[in-house]
Amino acid sequence: MSDSAPNCVFCNPDPRDIIEETGHALALYSADAIKPGHLIIAVKEHVTFFEELSDAQAADLFALARRTAAAAQHAVGAEKYYTVSIADLVPHFHLHLLPRMSGDAPIGPYVMGDAGWRSVVGREVAVAARNELIAKLRARP
Repeated sequence: MSDSAPNCVFCNPDPRDIIEETGHALALYSADAIKPGHLIIAVKEHVTFFEELSDAQAADLFALARRTAAAAQHAVGAEKYYTVSIADLVPHFHLHLLPRMSGDAPIGPYVMGDAGWRSVVGREVAVAARNELIAKLRARP
């Protein structure tokens, strides 16, 4: 790990928690798992934000996440795996792989629903603002 932070849990993972390691990424069992099968996929280098990932890091990270989720889905009997990136508490880019088991409530309403995160930070987006952002993104270098 070329650029590491000494106190970062993903720069200095417990070797017992490592499931698989690739050139740019690690699959780990989450020390703070919220349920059985909660896994972490982290880049090895101390990168804080998604936008800072190199193309190689992103490709390796998401390939490892896909392989790990597919294997874990079978191993824990999950219907599917959610892939979530938050990194508010640990400023090192990582993905949470969260299993949705039969009978679990869907996670979408907690993020996108009117009673969830949307109600705290969301607001209506005007058509003009939407169109302006689309134009800016299409025009980027």
